[in-house]
Amino acid sequence: MSFSPKLNGRTRDAAREFVLQKMPSSSDDNMETPSRRNILSSIGLIGASVLFSAMIPPTASLAAETESFAEIAARANKISKEMESAPSISEVRKTDKTMYDFSLPVEGADKSLLDVVRQQFDDAGNNAKVKAVLVVNIKQDDPVARKDIPELISLVTKYGRNGEFVVVCCPTEQGYFEPDTSTLIRLKLASEYGYGINPASVVTDKVNLLGTGAHPFWRWLEGTSRSPAGLGRVQGNFEKFLLDGRTGLPLRRYPRKYMPLDIRDDIEAVIAGRPIPPAGANWAEEWRGAAAEAERDTYRFEKGLNVFDQ
Repeated sequence: MSFSPKLNGRTRDAAREFVLQKMPSSSDDNMETPSRRNILSSIGLIGASVLFSAMIPPTASLAAETESFAEIAARANKISKEMESAPSISEVRKTDKTMYDFSLPVEGADKSLLDVVRQQFDDAGNNAKVKAVLVVNIKQDDPVARKDIPELISLVTKYGRNGEFVVVCCPTEQGYFEPDTSTLIRLKLASEYGYGINPASVVTDKVNLLGTGAHPFWRWLEGTSRSPAGLGRVQGNFEKFLLDGRTGLPLRRYPRKYMPLDIRDDIEAVIAGRPIPPAGANWAEEWRGAAAEAERDTYRFEKGLNVFDQ
């Protein structure tokens, strides 16, 4: 079997340079005509070099390049498998309490969550009027408010007409300073957005979400409904918690910039008494974005940066 390696342009150039180096220079006054033996010897060396190069494994640089592509492919495959095996909902831990074991301050009075959402059960305690509750921690001057609050109103308008769905917004001093009083916050939300006019849209008084002074309801809510990373405490404004109005238990938690209208399928499922569907494709991606924002965003919740622990 014969073997005839092909020479590419770079190899031909190297061979030509090799011959020229071996041949005497034309500028040499004592130049001697190269003998047939010298030329054949040079050509033989070149041929042997080319044949050896064709038979050896790829160079170290090519091996490194191949290895890097292999690493990229392996990493992509790993990410794909992680995405497939990732939980479709945030981690909901078992609890012996429900939202109805807690109260929230509204207009200066401490009200049971039963009264806050206007929940009504039949005599047997089975059929509940309120089927789904969405709890949101808000900041009225946060840029996200301009997008989220109108969409929250849209949800209330569509699903809260029969009292089956309620949105509870809780302003806070934490996550950047909130200069307005609770009463003024309610007035601004009503005048600028119309939020709070519909009975299914509730605005509580300001509460602490984190630290030693955290409100018991929020401490329970964050502890039972955790982020995909297992984090309990909120990282920023407008994190959203969907709860089953029948049981009073949390079902799913949504990151700061997950749009309220993207929760429609989950709300419809809860109202209909069906299991909530798998989270949308952007759910995990928004959680990753929220984790990055938690390290640099102006409105992040960080001890020492704003009113955090009091």
